[in-house]
Amino acid sequence: MCGICCILYSDKDENNPKSVEGSSRLCFLGARGPDLQTNRTVELNNDFHLQLAGYVLHLRGQPTPQPLTNEDEDSLLWNGEIFGGIEVKEEDNDTQVLFSRLTECVTNTQLLHIVEQIEGPWAFIYWQSKKKKLWFGRDRFGRRSLLWHLPTTATDAFMLTSVTILSHEFYELPSVGVFCLDLSENDLKDSNLNLELFPWKDAKWPGTNDCVDNDNILHSNIYPVDISNIQISINKTTKINSWIPSLNMKIPSDDFKSIDLNNMTSKECLHSLLQNNDLLKKSSKQFVDILEKAVKKRILNLPRELVSHHAQNPCSHLKENVPVNKDTSCERESSILECGKAKVAILFSGGIDSAIITALADRCVPVDEPIDLLNVAFEQLPKAQPNTVKKGKQSIQAEVKDKFSVPDRLTGYTALAELNPNRCWNFVEINVTQEELKDVRSKRVRHLVYPSCTVLDDSIGCAIWFAARGQGIMGNGKNKGDRFSSTARVILCGMGADEQLAGYSRHRSRYSEGKWDGLLQEIKMEMQRISARNLGRDDRIIGDHGKEARFPFLDEQVVQHLSGLPIHIKAQLDLPRGLGEKLLLRLSAYSIGLFNTSCFPKRAIQFGSRIAKLENNKEKASEKCERLSGE
Repeated sequence: MCGICCILYSDKDENNPKSVEGSSRLCFLGARGPDLQTNRTVELNNDFHLQLAGYVLHLRGQPTPQPLTNEDEDSLLWNGEIFGGIEVKEEDNDTQVLFSRLTECVTNTQLLHIVEQIEGPWAFIYWQSKKKKLWFGRDRFGRRSLLWHLPTTATDAFMLTSVTILSHEFYELPSVGVFCLDLSENDLKDSNLNLELFPWKDAKWPGTNDCVDNDNILHSNIYPVDISNIQISINKTTKINSWIPSLNMKIPSDDFKSIDLNNMTSKECLHSLLQNNDLLKKSSKQFVDILEKAVKKRILNLPRELVSHHAQNPCSHLKENVPVNKDTSCERESSILECGKAKVAILFSGGIDSAIITALADRCVPVDEPIDLLNVAFEQLPKAQPNTVKKGKQSIQAEVKDKFSVPDRLTGYTALAELNPNRCWNFVEINVTQEELKDVRSKRVRHLVYPSCTVLDDSIGCAIWFAARGQGIMGNGKNKGDRFSSTARVILCGMGADEQLAGYSRHRSRYSEGKWDGLLQEIKMEMQRISARNLGRDDRIIGDHGKEARFPFLDEQVVQHLSGLPIHIKAQLDLPRGLGEKLLLRLSAYSIGLFNTSCFPKRAIQFGSRIAKLENNKEKASEKCERLSGE
């Protein structure tokens, strides 16, 4: 995780930013990279200057300042992780590896070929000095934030940044390809910039069925305000191959019969299917294997002390494949004593998405290393009671037994009871008061979610910010009740499961209206627009704590596998809520021992944490949120 920023400005306008360092909002960029901070300025012709700034969170290989610069004055700002596609040895830094590959490129095609090979989340800015070209872009899913401000006048600045740094208007860079800004002398002469887009093959504008290479709709989709002084073109001859496969749109045959519950509970149904349906049993095993690999590659490249844990740590008696005791008591004491600090944390609501990631992380993290489970709840105050007293009854002031006993807290403890009891789990109760919520929203969250601005952005953004901070009370083990602050720099998140496995209520609505074809069209649209929805926002929120979000469900191999499966393997929405949606995931969870968790229905974080109940109940999620505006 890094904070990256680029500003192209001219001396002709005294109001333009001359330095990132002069920004009052620099703290939002710097918080993303607490380990190394560097910047450089490239002097261009015609009184133009290009400033590049990098703020590094070091997670792999040797610490590497950014922008990374060579003798030819090329520079790279990289906010990403290479998990595959390009070889990065365990001891190497992926920024250095990528920079080395990019600087070897002579043609545009060669450079784009390097980019299309990358597996993992990324946003980058690359200055190609000899050609005076500035390359930048985001991965196809938009898993890393990159905002841009395009000049609206001849003297306005051009800016790219991970998070807003100035009072200028910013918008999210569309994840539709790689952009190239030509800054050669001829292109700067009249203060008119030339921007070229190299689109992903078959790319469509997020949330639409409009092809990106359609010139007629380019300006209406790429930037929401007039940018007459910058010329934008689409390169239609050199397109970037996308790894994203086509969704399997085949619908079940007419004689397909949905699963007959025959008065079984959801749990009994899952058990029966795994015992008697060979296809679903095989599919669930395959999915567990692929998802486990996705979790593993997001965990194993973290720096760990080169000491003999088994010689010095009291956890050394544990075996790698310990049998899981299904202890349903949340009051149990962990058999682990002191296991050091966690390297990995998980946004842990106890829902099926986070629970299965947690169970698989347990298989991948060293046995003597704790894992932090971050569970957030918002204060629920008693409603005011009328002063009138009914005849024969006393007036009793409503009391709340536990102000933080929200649904996600309860499901969190239920899921915890199904996890490996021999692991040192740090279940962190993150309890947020209304006063603290208002303070943090005003000072941090409203700047971080920007340019997102809806009621939904507010509630989810606040919930994730507090959860990712990881400060709360230990909810289990011998230190139960003590204050606790997570030191994990990597946070595994369950985003991406609902989109691919029909987990939202709108999927049921589409299925009711259009059956299998309607459901498939909805899932297809979900994946086309995912880059424009919330991943950039969530990256900005989590990165504010100097931590990195990682999304196993959006691993390239996971997406390829799920895209190729027939829809009835992934979901059967004739079945009740808590069973039919994300059926494959529920079978997979049940197969690895998450018996109760596998049947939990979908509950969004804003409802599970109860933050949504704190505000105006008449608000619609899509409305602009007034709480995010104003100084």
